[in-house]
Amino acid sequence: MNRRIRRRTFLTTTGAVATAAAVGDLAYATPDALDDAATAGYVDVQLLNITDLHGYLQPTTPSQGSVITGAGGVQVTVGGAGYMATHLKRLREGRPNSIFFSSGDNFSGWPFEVDAHANEPTVEALNALGLQFSTVGNHELDQSVSFLVDHMEHGKPYPVNGRDDNFVDSTGHRFRGANFRFYTANIVHADSGRTIVPPYNIEWVDAGRGRKLPIAFIHLTVMDTPTGSTSYQPELRSLSDVGQANKLAAQLKKRGINAIVINIHDGGVAGNDYNAGTNPSGPIFQLAAQASPDIAAIVTGHWHCRFNMMVPDPNGVPRPVVEAGNHGSLINEINLKLDPRTGHVIRELTTSTNHANTRDVPVDEELQYIADYWTAKGAKRFATPLAKVTGDFTRTPNASGESTMGNLAADFAYWDANQHRGGRADLALISVKPVSGSNALTGDLLFAKGTNPADADGTVLFGEAWNAFGYGNPVLTVTLPGTQLHAAFEAQWVAQANGTEKFAPFAVSHNVSYTYDTTKPIGQRVDPGAVRIDGKPLDLTRNYRVAALAYTLIGGDGTQVFTGFTDPHRNDRDHEGFIAYLRAHPTLTPSTLDRARPVS
Repeated sequence: MNRRIRRRTFLTTTGAVATAAAVGDLAYATPDALDDAATAGYVDVQLLNITDLHGYLQPTTPSQGSVITGAGGVQVTVGGAGYMATHLKRLREGRPNSIFFSSGDNFSGWPFEVDAHANEPTVEALNALGLQFSTVGNHELDQSVSFLVDHMEHGKPYPVNGRDDNFVDSTGHRFRGANFRFYTANIVHADSGRTIVPPYNIEWVDAGRGRKLPIAFIHLTVMDTPTGSTSYQPELRSLSDVGQANKLAAQLKKRGINAIVINIHDGGVAGNDYNAGTNPSGPIFQLAAQASPDIAAIVTGHWHCRFNMMVPDPNGVPRPVVEAGNHGSLINEINLKLDPRTGHVIRELTTSTNHANTRDVPVDEELQYIADYWTAKGAKRFATPLAKVTGDFTRTPNASGESTMGNLAADFAYWDANQHRGGRADLALISVKPVSGSNALTGDLLFAKGTNPADADGTVLFGEAWNAFGYGNPVLTVTLPGTQLHAAFEAQWVAQANGTEKFAPFAVSHNVSYTYDTTKPIGQRVDPGAVRIDGKPLDLTRNYRVAALAYTLIGGDGTQVFTGFTDPHRNDRDHEGFIAYLRAHPTLTPSTLDRARPVS
């Protein structure tokens, strides 16, 4: 027996720290898991998992997470769907009971060529990789439940074929949807309480002599998904992940299913070694301490972390708790041994390892062709003329914090909200210099042509517009009382702990103007009577419908003044909505900078 022992730490059921043994690059439940004689006669099942691919089909760069750390601090370079395909084929060779799945956030990421093609390239690649099923990640809901189920799963075309989605893939066919299904047990419709997709799936493995054994996968999604900044879906709500896991495990057990796995899009952190685990923390380890002992393994995601551990269940019996990083960096492999008569998992024979998706193997030609095809399509889409400008739209602010690019963003949000019946807005606010966090203003739209050969003076290319505004965030319309809206104008000046103040201005839509007086104390600088909305003074006694990005409204950028807003309505995402705005306004002229003015 191989005795190259490393020590791992994990949480016990009482929250204390304990140790478990690992051998080489394997985590194992007991030493018997490494003994061929002990494992003989059982049904071997291989579980292969990836998570948080986020559409990174091409080999990643260091800034995208291409370098990861293993045992002894050794670093390896990873990433790329072409290499992943090769590793998967090698791992699955000779393993008839191999199941390949994802823990969510497969798409809605950051590569332009993927995101600007409605994430369809990722689905084509995952189809070719042979993905069998996936948990719903929070980013799977960045558009809508209908978009996920009707379009991404079933290939239903949306508004304009080949313009908004339903693009021609690398085989010359229009998008036909995923060959795999999505599942979640704890994201439900707020009105009916029904899950948005099925809560679990059952896979059958060959037990020999014509017999099949079931393995159930209970799928769970990070619980703040309905109110998360990118997935914000006010018509959804979440249920307890551990509550759903234990309820469904009991139901499945009653049905005679004795092999159960949690596949959850939520995770934690456990050190830097991608194939070990130290000092674990995060919600997944709390779930692991409470999840039913009938669950044999817990596969996680969401945190973009890498760990491979054996953690005791509530009865003290070890089981794998793993996370396979992000952006195609790792493939996790869990090996289960099933009793051929009952289908029970022989827990003491379980092993797990995280395999680095290294680039020292031959690239798979089919997957690399898919990635290269979409990269070329992305370059062509980037260079597509979209609109005209008569002058520069820049983020350069005047003394009032106002800029032509900020005003354009606010005008877009106001327009977008008013395209939706439930989203009708009285005004729009866009944070242009956030207190903290990300800024949605990410570029300028200049009159002079850029470096792209397709560009010309006064022309806005599709990619220029995409890169100038947004980070995949929805525009929400919410209700605020007039007093709270006034407080939002006052909140642009933020007192700092060192006695200074920070200016965090909002851009306002074209139907709004106001004056301010910085000689007065913070909180008393904007006279409500000097705020004009459609020419009328701000009324502190009435409610207003305000359009803004979800990230700002929920405080993601440090803005706390909107807490308690009501009646949220989700409009379009910033990227797609801004593109639609430019299509509807094919010639744009920079606004004058007079929406915010100091008191004379």
